[in-house]
Amino acid sequence: MVSPFPHAFSFECTACGKCCNSPPALSLRELFRYRDVFIGAIAISRAPPVRAGQRVRTGPYETLLSDEHASACDALARLHTFSIGAHGDSISVTTQAIDYASSGRCTALADDGLCRLHADGKPDQCIAVPLDPLVPDRLQHVVLAQRSFGEGWLGAQCIEPGERREPALVANGGIVANDAKAAVERRRRALATEREWCGRTIADALRRDFAADPRRALAQVPENGYRTISLVPALLFIGAMSPVLARHCIGYIDAQTALIRRNIARAIERRRLDDRPMTQTLRAFLDALARAREQLASMRTQSNGWPLAKEAETYFLC
Repeated sequence: MVSPFPHAFSFECTACGKCCNSPPALSLRELFRYRDVFIGAIAISRAPPVRAGQRVRTGPYETLLSDEHASACDALARLHTFSIGAHGDSISVTTQAIDYASSGRCTALADDGLCRLHADGKPDQCIAVPLDPLVPDRLQHVVLAQRSFGEGWLGAQCIEPGERREPALVANGGIVANDAKAAVERRRRALATEREWCGRTIADALRRDFAADPRRALAQVPENGYRTISLVPALLFIGAMSPVLARHCIGYIDAQTALIRRNIARAIERRRLDDRPMTQTLRAFLDALARAREQLASMRTQSNGWPLAKEAETYFLC
């Protein structure tokens, strides 16, 4: 029997680690902060539009998306998506931590299964879990229902419909837990900020690929999942703003180079065939980072060369 999605869900973390089974999505600022923990990359994925009348079904629940839902989704999509090509295709451009899939866990987890970053401040995406900052507040109850039935969350028993003794996580069409709501809002602000400073540069390069060969370019973006490329385009753009930011990016490159080499060495010791594609990707990242370091070191930047240089320094160096 199909019923409407419950509009209230409660959440209580049990520290089971099921939501920490892969590296998280992080802003570029967070990747700078956790440079010795996460390998950073640019994630490119397809972004099909959400339309009114679409049917969403999970487990025993079902709903039809309204015009209001579609408009809210479109507003959030503008934080991280770009139109590409002449056929109305859109792609999402965000920053992401990556690692070997064979590890089956977030790189920030300690041996006891707990987060090593918890005391010093976790990334906003992690604080927001199990919410999805890329989904409007009025549809977060659908996100929680999908995750409560999701394969990766089976046995977690942390998401329950309705309000328990603790305050609900979502209720009455919105997020009611203050910490989670604040993290969702910070994540969205970071997406909007970095879209303007970095995303456009990356999207412009991708548009050139689509203009040259649209079908081939789109085929390189998985229908489910994302394609990763090096952070180098973003680093060169940020580093060109000022000498301070150029040095900051060089420091990041040095830390990432050491981290990637350690991860590759561990993968070689594991001798797993399924690790080879990621090893090839990371070796390509090393080459790209080395070239970017040379460019940044020889780059002639001026402290006031960019109108937003001081603002960018405040944002990225915090």
